[in-house]
Amino acid sequence: MVITKREMRLLSFKRIDNRSGEVKYIYHGNDGTSMPWNDTAQLNMMKKEVREAVIQKIFDVARKFSIIRFDAAMTLTKKHFQRLWFPQPGTGGDIPSRTDHSMTRKEFDELFPEEFWREVVDRFNKEMPETLLLAEAFWLMEGYFVRSLGMHRVYNSAFMHMMMKEENEKYRDLITNTLEFEPEILKRYVNFMSNPDEETATKQFGTDDKYFGVLTLMITLPGLPMFAHGQIEGYTEKYGMEYKRAYYNEEPNGWLIERHEREIFRLMRKRYVFSEVENFWIFDVYNDHGNINENVFAFTNSAHGEKALVLFNNKFEDVYGTIHQSAPKLVNRNGDKKLESKQIHETLDIKADQHYYYIYQDYINNLEYIRSGQDIVYNGWRVELGAFKHNVLMNFREVYDETGEYRKLIEQIGNSGVPNIQRKLEEIKLEPIHSAMKNIFVEDIIKRFAENNILLLNEEGKRSLAVDEFGKLIDEIKSYIDLDIKSTEHRLKLERELNNLRLVNRKLKNTLSPKKNVKYVGFKESFKLSDLSNYHENSIFYLLFVVLKQMREMFGKEGEINRKNYLNKLLLDIPVHQILQHLGRGEHEIFSEITLLNILLECDSDLFEVSDLKTELSTTDENKEIKEYLKKRKLNDFSKTINDEYVKTYLGVNQHNGVWFYSKENFEDLIDWCASIELVKLDEKHLLDEELLTQMKNIFILNKYLKDASTKSGYRLEVLEKMIGGGEKGGKLNPRIKNKV
Repeated sequence: MVITKREMRLLSFKRIDNRSGEVKYIYHGNDGTSMPWNDTAQLNMMKKEVREAVIQKIFDVARKFSIIRFDAAMTLTKKHFQRLWFPQPGTGGDIPSRTDHSMTRKEFDELFPEEFWREVVDRFNKEMPETLLLAEAFWLMEGYFVRSLGMHRVYNSAFMHMMMKEENEKYRDLITNTLEFEPEILKRYVNFMSNPDEETATKQFGTDDKYFGVLTLMITLPGLPMFAHGQIEGYTEKYGMEYKRAYYNEEPNGWLIERHEREIFRLMRKRYVFSEVENFWIFDVYNDHGNINENVFAFTNSAHGEKALVLFNNKFEDVYGTIHQSAPKLVNRNGDKKLESKQIHETLDIKADQHYYYIYQDYINNLEYIRSGQDIVYNGWRVELGAFKHNVLMNFREVYDETGEYRKLIEQIGNSGVPNIQRKLEEIKLEPIHSAMKNIFVEDIIKRFAENNILLLNEEGKRSLAVDEFGKLIDEIKSYIDLDIKSTEHRLKLERELNNLRLVNRKLKNTLSPKKNVKYVGFKESFKLSDLSNYHENSIFYLLFVVLKQMREMFGKEGEINRKNYLNKLLLDIPVHQILQHLGRGEHEIFSEITLLNILLECDSDLFEVSDLKTELSTTDENKEIKEYLKKRKLNDFSKTINDEYVKTYLGVNQHNGVWFYSKENFEDLIDWCASIELVKLDEKHLLDEELLTQMKNIFILNKYLKDASTKSGYRLEVLEKMIGGGEKGGKLNPRIKNKV
């Protein structure tokens, strides 16, 4: 063969010994598939002393590092080393000029008798067993490296290529064939989606469901998952040692990182469930026509009593099918190796008894599901997956259905997932209570309530329909809990509060009207349940408040259900959420209004309790009398209110440049509601008419002053508290905001 000077420059580099003038040409490393690696010099592994020198260098590195990666390790196997550098006569050779050094197989074996990597592995296993040897091997040699050469780990490029090309049948065959031959081999594969020689994971798999499906497969198969540089950040620029710097000005993809954190990182903490092969079983998914769908990967694994079922559809099509029996696997039973297969219910320890049900969690979407053990045993595991969708089902637990409640639950939710199965069971039990509560808030009752108590359209003395429905709610609670209460007493309390509301509106109309006195301007607007308010929606909110408050009074301070926990124990957030949702509220608005309900129910401040005032507060002399009253009598109540954790959440307290600000609108809304509720409570004290009017006026005066002070403070929390404290430092503010809702 004639080789040109240009080809020689590409294949080798020229070495000149300056002392002797000797000139040599030393080959670059080469795998025969592309350009030579011009940063390497090819060693002659035919020489025993060279092989030993390389092994000693590996030992030297191992003394400094516990993991060693061998790049392009397949080029040093006997088969490929001969093909590249000492080709058999007549084969042509893959490196130009090497045909001049052809060698028969017999001649080659005499000089290179044992596989180099076999010798390396054996010596390391004996002398430095704590070292992990990792080989990069292509050309379908991955299995040979772990099976015949004993390499601890080997890069599994087949995973990346076949997943990317959606050669699903081929990769399933690779797994099933390995299971039949030697399952332990699966543990030695290093699965990856990109490396420096390939396009980035983002370019090959995108950033959506296919990417996360393949990634989930990568970290739940036995073996070692490997992330590429920049993969989590979503970088698209190919990287490698030949690049001195990045050429793309890329920023990390925040959305992609967040999805990794939500779905992948927490799953990786469960790697111990997936890393071994003893309990690994892979299944065929049969479609509804009885044919195997090769595009679905379905397998189970378990460790330390934790079981998992992984499903992934690596195709742009929907899948419907059933899992029954696993592929055969070679197992060792007391030294006797034989092929075994298992049913899906056996791998998950599922019983066929009709009373056994199984609850499990989809670890990706955090929803819980329930299935009948009998259904799984006799009908298999039903699979429904959209295009490129995946499930990781874990946290299996067995329940015995003595009462039939789990059967009823399945009848209600079917195959749908719920955030918490146990809570869903409680919801079903509490449905009569929730339904009775929602019946108080139907349109006709709300309309009648507003007409009677706000608009004053109907005659007095007519009992509200809300009171009748509240009585039914009490009966449902009594049937659910063994509660010794008198329904009539609580109904009368509710009726009295509603009558008080009518009283306030009558006073606002007849006595505290601006027509009577210009000082009363704004009184009606401040009252959240007047005819100048958004009275339809405010009526619903107020009814929610008084109903929840009266329900609380039914319970004692102790007991399984008490005044502190009745909201949670009766899951009352469900009907409250649905009632507010019926108003057309969005989730943010519902969250805000539920927070306000918590404040009005739980905050024990007496900010607007003014029974100690016997005369009307003066608004002259720059409100001096009001300021003195607040400073002496209400500073603690104001600080208690403003530092309540619910209040801070509702006010949207936030820091900017070291200053704590709050929402103007929410502050005024809160003050108006606190004042309005105190107004409705007044008649409970059986005040004389003049005393009642005086207290009503003072509540409105304080309300207006607090809102004016808020405006003057610039909606700065600490400034407002100092103003209420008469210019002195107010109560110590706690800037931490904790959401307890």
